[in-house]
Amino acid sequence: MPAPPSPAKLLLTLAACFALAACEPAPEPSALFTLDSDAPTPLPAPEAQATYTIDVTTPLLLDLRGGATGDPYALTCAQDELVVGLRGRSDTTVSALGLVCARMLENGTFANRDERPMIGGTVGDEFSSECPQNEAVIAVRGRAATTLDRIGVRCARVRPWVQMGSPGSIEPSFGGIGGVPFTDTCPPGYFLQGLLGYAAGTINSTQSLCVPIVT
Repeated sequence: MPAPPSPAKLLLTLAACFALAACEPAPEPSALFTLDSDAPTPLPAPEAQATYTIDVTTPLLLDLRGGATGDPYALTCAQDELVVGLRGRSDTTVSALGLVCARMLENGTFANRDERPMIGGTVGDEFSSECPQNEAVIAVRGRAATTLDRIGVRCARVRPWVQMGSPGSIEPSFGGIGGVPFTDTCPPGYFLQGLLGYAAGTINSTQSLCVPIVT
């Protein structure tokens, strides 16, 4: 019959076992916890969206195009609106002129459009030079000398024009081929809110009124 192990041998065996256990790597978290596959994935925090407001207290007038004879006129949208198009009548010159206005919302888009009454005469065919949806006028272009011979617009979306100075679409112009070509563009961040000038049975001149958009 074999002799029982000595107490010293038992102590050495126990010490070896404890040492091996201490040297074993800790189990991976995945071995201790099981992820709930049905738990919802956390959503990223929403980005703050800029809001836009029309500042009517600091308007900017661009150059007068055409002659200064006739009766002065002022075509303007409401304080919370911008020009989104021009309408009128034309043949070899622009005989009548009016605005298409739309209220700007805080996110830089626009509510329903509204055609405003025209000033001037009744000669020629009716025309409309309007921006695409959610763009507004940043520039008036055309031809002029002693009268306003031709007119059209260029447009932009609010955010790209205010933050990056990026223009948008160029719309058709209407009228004749007389006079000197011009393009009057509001500074980046400004949009057209009205037209001033002189008229007497026809449109003799026009001048752009620009207003800034603030965030």
